[in-house]
Amino acid sequence: MTEHRSFRISDFSIRDIPWAVAAYVILSLLSIGVGVFLESLREFWSGFLFGAGLVLMGALFLFGPRTRRIDVAALPQPSEKIRAKWDDPNCSLVEAVKAYREDTGCGLAEAKAVVDSYRASKQRPAKNDTTP
Repeated sequence: MTEHRSFRISDFSIRDIPWAVAAYVILSLLSIGVGVFLESLREFWSGFLFGAGLVLMGALFLFGPRTRRIDVAALPQPSEKIRAKWDDPNCSLVEAVKAYREDTGCGLAEAKAVVDSYRASKQRPAKNDTTP
């Protein structure tokens, strides 16, 4: 167990600011800048730009990428102990994902992708298998 010590200002860095707060500040500054810009335009053009922005954001939301691709080959490979557990027919998907996450420290999506890939590779027949 680690020893507790008092807080020092030098312990704080920019990495400690949550991404949500940083995103909020950036979006607030952008909104203020856009608001000042729109105030300088005539009413028609400010409405037109606002509507065009809404349409663009809606199109990105509707037609933008849905999921990110996870490169399973770049993730840590499961240990022999974990693979032996996965090969057990009584091991559920939840148990397999949990075991991999505890072993490697990867996130939930990455762990599920690795487990799914491993199980899919076990179900595929060998290429030299000629059984009908």
